[in-house]
Amino acid sequence: MHVCNILMRTHIATFVVMLILFSPAKTLDLNVKFPEDYVTLPLFNSESTYLMSLLQSFSDNELGQTMKLSNKMINTVSGWHKKWGTYKDTDSAIKDCALPCAFAMKGEAYKSLNIKDFNDKELNFAQRHLIILSGLYGILRPFDLIKPYRLEMGQTMGLDNNFASLNAYWSSLFKKPIKQKLKEIDANIILNLASDEYSKVVTRSSVDSRMVTCSFKEETSNGVKSISTFAKQARGEMARFVIQKEIKEIEKLKDFNRLGYKINHDLSTLNHIIFTRLTKQ
Repeated sequence: MHVCNILMRTHIATFVVMLILFSPAKTLDLNVKFPEDYVTLPLFNSESTYLMSLLQSFSDNELGQTMKLSNKMINTVSGWHKKWGTYKDTDSAIKDCALPCAFAMKGEAYKSLNIKDFNDKELNFAQRHLIILSGLYGILRPFDLIKPYRLEMGQTMGLDNNFASLNAYWSSLFKKPIKQKLKEIDANIILNLASDEYSKVVTRSSVDSRMVTCSFKEETSNGVKSISTFAKQARGEMARFVIQKEIKEIEKLKDFNRLGYKINHDLSTLNHIIFTRLTKQ
C-alpha cells in the first residue's frame, strides 16, 4: 500500500468533517435569480467599509494602474465602488440589488460548482461548510449578500501602517472566525480548494487545524503540469462533489473521478492530494 494511503487511513478516525476554502471570482452575474429566504449578511462590515474607503479615494487613473484595468473596466469598477454600501438587514440589501456571492460569481470554478442547481439540503450544507475568501469582504458564506467590487487578495494599497499587504491585514483577522466556524460544524479539517493567493491568508492566520489541499494537474507528453482554467473547473467540481455527497472524511476524497481526474498516489502526500488526468497536447 502506498505511504499516502497508509497515513491517510491512520488519521481517518481522528480527523472528520471539513470546512471548505474557496476563492472568489472576478466576473459577476448581476441579474442572477436566487432564493431570498436563505440570504445572510457578511461578517466583516466595518473592515470592508474601511477597505472600500481606500478604493474610493483612488482616481480613475490610479485605479486602472493599480488593478491593471482596461479603460472600459475602469469605468465599470469605478461605478461599482461609488455605489457600494453595507447594510443592517437583508431586506435593505436586496432592495439595493445586493446579491448572494456564490450565485453572483460566475468564473470557471463557480460554473462547475453550479450552486443554482442545488436542492435545499445541498444549499444548507454549502452555507455551513463552504467559505469564500475575499479581498474586500474577508470571509463569505455562499448566501452572504455582496455588491459588485474589484479587489484581489494580492493587491497592494495604502493600508494602515501595521500591515504591509492586504494578505497580512486579513491574516490578522481570520483566526477567530474560522475557529468559530470549525466549532460550529464540529470540524477539525480545512479542505483547501482555494488558489495559493487566497489560501495562504488562512495559513498565515495560524488556525490550529489540519489543512488538506487538493490540486488538479494534466498528464501531458511534456510531463505533469497545472493549467489554470482546468484547475479552477476541477476545484469547483470537487466542492460540488463534497457538498452533494456530504463528504466528512478525507479518505473519501480519493473517490473523486469527475472531469476525468483520478487521485495520483505517487504525487500525493498526507496533506496535499493531487489528482491527474490524461490530456492530449
